Amino acid sequence: MNITLDIPWNRYALIAELAKRLDAISPQFGKTALQKLVFLLQEVYKIDCGYDFELYSYGPFDSQLLGDLDLVEHWGCVSVQPMNALFGGYKICPTDKVDLVREKAVNFLDAHKTKKAIDNLISTYGALTARDLELRATTVYVERNLRLKGESPTKSEVFRFVRQIKPKFTPEKIEQTIDELSERKHIQLAVQENRGNDQNNSDIG
Repeated sequence: MNITLDIPWNRYALIAELAKRLDAISPQFGKTALQKLVFLLQEVYKIDCGYDFELYSYGPFDSQLLGDLDLVEHWGCVSVQPMNALFGGYKICPTDKVDLVREKAVNFLDAHKTKKAIDNLISTYGALTARDLELRATTVYVERNLRLKGESPTKSEVFRFVRQIKPKFTPEKIEQTIDELSERKHIQLAVQENRGNDQNNSDIG
């Protein structure tokens, strides 16, 4: 009897690829940055990474992605190093074995669509801090969530929800981020309507 194993090499190889390519670019490619970059790759650049993100304290999060990272680290393809007390968090670094797992999904990584998407992801978002990625990923999550509910969100609606979810960011920073994502066409905003003082206090799921 032939037995085949359904091993998600694409997911493992993607972690290794990002660790390798961001090693000299990202200010701290850690667990938070990994979550947000993979979310953006999946939602903005339409690469099927196989994850199901939900909204947590630091923005879109999937526990399966952390499990995949643990496995890639167990194989010795990346190292996950705790940072010092000043910066906190972790840093994901490639090892000399990083290409071993990449080779398991070379067709996926080298496909034109995937390669172009990763190139664009890194050039656009790779040098951002985890905090900046958190705000951008959360903004994309809000816009996508509203659209899934059948709405055509305006800038003010996206702003209101992001402001509620991320009060630690200034209103100016949130507005700047929404404008940036809209200009890049990474979110789609409906034409702003003048609603006066009408406020929609419904929650997003």
